[in-house]
Parts: sequence; structure tokens; C-alpha cells
Amino acid sequence: MAEEFEPVTTQEQLDKIVNAKLEENTNAVTKQFEGYVSPADMAEKVKGYETTIADLTAKGKAAEQNLFRVRAAQEYGLPAELSDRLSGEDEKSIRADAEKMSKYFKTSHNAPDFRAEGDPSKNSAENALRRTLEKLKGE
Repeated sequence: MAEEFEPVTTQEQLDKIVNAKLEENTNAVTKQFEGYVSPADMAEKVKGYETTIADLTAKGKAAEQNLFRVRAAQEYGLPAELSDRLSGEDEKSIRADAEKMSKYFKTSHNAPDFRAEGDPSKNSAENALRRTLEKLKGE
């Protein structure tokens, strides 16, 4: 049969029974949550993720600004080496800086005409080239 019930008569007996039950329940709960991550470890992981996110966001912003600089330099006819010199935080300010800088690098499309006006036979450079060509041909 089952054990007979003994009445608890002292505080020590009660404390012993309560402590045994508490220890039993603590062990059961500890065993149940054995594989779980502690809140402190989770907070540390979250902090690491936040740092990673901040780093990647900064890299993305830098790459985006570099892309804006290269596009603006290309659009305004600046040499590719000068794209790093463009300043600004967003596309609009970078384009404005590229436009200002392009004013200093514009070249005129009107090349000077070095040919002598009038009779082509009077152009000494052209005659010299003709004579050289004739000598090469053997005429």
C-alpha cells in the first residue's frame, strides 16, 4: 500500500518538504529550458546584429554616393579620375558640384584650321607630305 500520511508537526519538517518540492520543480523547469538561449546572450547577439547592420548601411551609402559621383562625372563630361573630387551627400548636390566643375573643363569643339587659305599648292606642310608620299610610291 501507499505510505501512510504523517502529519507535519514542526517547522523544520515543513521546510524540508517545501524545499524538496521546490528543488524538484526547479530541476524540471531547468531541464525543460535547457537548450534555450539566455536573455543576456540574446541581447549580445542583437547588439552584434545592430553593429553589422550599421556597417552594411554605411557601406551601401558610400557605394551609392560613389555611383552618383561616377554618373555625374560621366554626364557632365568630367574625367573619371575627378569623380572622387565631387562632393555632396545626395544625388542632387553631387550633380550640382559636377556641373560647377564641368565649367572649368569644357573644351571648345571649334578646332583651329591650320590649313593655308587659298591655293593648296602654297601649303608647305601639305606639299611636304605629298612629296614624301610620292617618294614612298616611287613616282
